[in-house]
Amino acid sequence: MDGATLAAALEDWRRELGADAVLDGAAAQARHGACTMATRRRILGAIAPADADAVRRAVLVARRHRVALYPLSTGHNWGYGSANPARDDCVVVDLARLDRVLEFDRELGVVTLEPGVTQRALREFLDARGAEYLVPVHGGGPTCSLLGNALERGYGITPHTDHFAAVTALEAVLADGEVYRTPLTLQGAGLADRVFKWGTGPYLDGLFTQGAFGIVTRMTIALAPRPESTMAFFFGVREDAELEAITQRVQNVLRRTQGVAGSINLMNQRRVLSMMVPYPDGVPAQAVIPDAQVAALGRANQVMAWTGAGALYGQRRVVAAAVAEVKAALRPLARRLLFVSAPRLARVRAVTRFVPGFATSKLGNVLATFDKTLQLLGGAPSEIALPLAYWRVPGRRPAHDDLDPARDGCGLIWYAPLVPMKPALVRTYTGFVDSVCRKHGIEPLITLTSLSERCFDSTVPLLFDARDEAAVARARACYDELREGGRALGFLPYRSSVDAMPAVVQADSPYWRMVRDFKAAVDPDNLIAPGRYTP
Repeated sequence: MDGATLAAALEDWRRELGADAVLDGAAAQARHGACTMATRRRILGAIAPADADAVRRAVLVARRHRVALYPLSTGHNWGYGSANPARDDCVVVDLARLDRVLEFDRELGVVTLEPGVTQRALREFLDARGAEYLVPVHGGGPTCSLLGNALERGYGITPHTDHFAAVTALEAVLADGEVYRTPLTLQGAGLADRVFKWGTGPYLDGLFTQGAFGIVTRMTIALAPRPESTMAFFFGVREDAELEAITQRVQNVLRRTQGVAGSINLMNQRRVLSMMVPYPDGVPAQAVIPDAQVAALGRANQVMAWTGAGALYGQRRVVAAAVAEVKAALRPLARRLLFVSAPRLARVRAVTRFVPGFATSKLGNVLATFDKTLQLLGGAPSEIALPLAYWRVPGRRPAHDDLDPARDGCGLIWYAPLVPMKPALVRTYTGFVDSVCRKHGIEPLITLTSLSERCFDSTVPLLFDARDEAAVARARACYDELREGGRALGFLPYRSSVDAMPAVVQADSPYWRMVRDFKAAVDPDNLIAPGRYTP
């Protein structure tokens, strides 16, 4: 794009949105360019509209000047690209100022919100009204957008595991400035639209997930009510050789307790230790912690080969019955099967609070972890997972709680493939990941999260120093080998980073040709998020 065209567009945006809402290329790069993947996109500028109508006017300016836009909610898409566009030469549309909860129906349990509403903001909104509903939290932390996560088809561990499944309606600005609304709303049945996901006619809302068809400015989500009882459970698996057996038992738990159990996580020993102990000194940058040292750390911290964690939600009597089912399904294979509720934990804390040194003891740290986990399971946003990004660069972690891995130079790339819940396939998958990560000097930290009784999504954080070019090269090579090797084995990520989009999109297939045709129909100039899940 020539400089005169961009300058004219920026000037028009200043007139439409106000001078404070427009950044030139250098300022936009400084604001949005940091990335845990060490990706560096060429960003032409950034605009920050204040409301949905300002988004519409901004799109019309982009259309007039043929300037590509890349929308983001809060830009905290850590491990997948942070705030970086999928391609160079876009103007970022920063939607963080659209931060209102537009409607809340306490009786029906649905809330309509804008892109800038974060996990923390919704929790505060509900608490201020005494509304007994859970926030659909995930590990990204309190400052992440609820709308943005749902549009990436993210998931969590509270009862509404699939976050886009809980979306009932949305509104978006299209590339021609028109506003997309669903048929029920257009016919005057707005309330029905907000409580019935599918509307009438072809279902098109899904095009706006992992797509580039418009800028979503509002979304309605169904909230899970706060249950009478939330019971977390934790267990260990002593030997790695028991992985197949515990996979089958986890599947049995999910089948026996449908509607009561949320997701169940299985985490390997290294992944759990990454949450409990500092990264050991003396490990070369291009190597992983030796197995003998990992085993010793595991013994010292009572961390077994695999650790499982899950939660049960419902009326007390229902949860009590589900506890019996979990025990029957997991024992005797599961070791140290422990059930923890907030009231039980509070009683333990009351007893131990006056014990000298208890808070900083190993048991005190375990109780603190239980406390944070229960908060997350109870729909309270938490930074419990964010310190992981700092594990290999601990000196970068700020003393305060305002964690921002991209800003702080942490290296993180997420490999997040789907793994069918067949024991033999789970073994093949974990062996594959372990081998590839070790080869590239990346700690093989593996979590398997149940999306249903049929499928895990695995999250593997590739951790490195984003300011070390050699470390960046190793991490990228590791990700590429995981992606391509995983594809050959049938394990493909459920979402893509901005760098991996070209590998995901196979333009010569009927599916992607249809996506291309849809995109050409609604955005012929390719103005909205070029390169994002499109040929």
